[in-house]
Amino acid sequence: MVIRIEEDRPPEIYLEEGLPRPDRHFLLGIAQSVLVAVEEMDPESVELMSTCTIKLYRANEINVFGSGLVIVRVSDGRFGALIVGDSRLGLRLARQGLRWFTGTIRLDIP
Repeated sequence: MVIRIEEDRPPEIYLEEGLPRPDRHFLLGIAQSVLVAVEEMDPESVELMSTCTIKLYRANEINVFGSGLVIVRVSDGRFGALIVGDSRLGLRLARQGLRWFTGTIRLDIP
């Protein structure tokens, strides 16, 4: 699964063909984990690039990302975040992603 977060846009989620769409609580958990990793600039899971182009090859399409925060989660549960820009941008985008996914869940329901 790949999640792309850009400024002032809703996150884009890309899945392998045939996989079910993840639920909102799962996505919120990933967003929380990524925010902590970005805040701490965890060298195991966060990579900072000043400029680069990311190409995501899927069945019949190629997606090209040139900026923002790209989160990748593999099937065994590991995740990584690639920040294209500076660390302040990465932190801002990680917080934006957390706000977005928190907003998709009704917190008033026990």
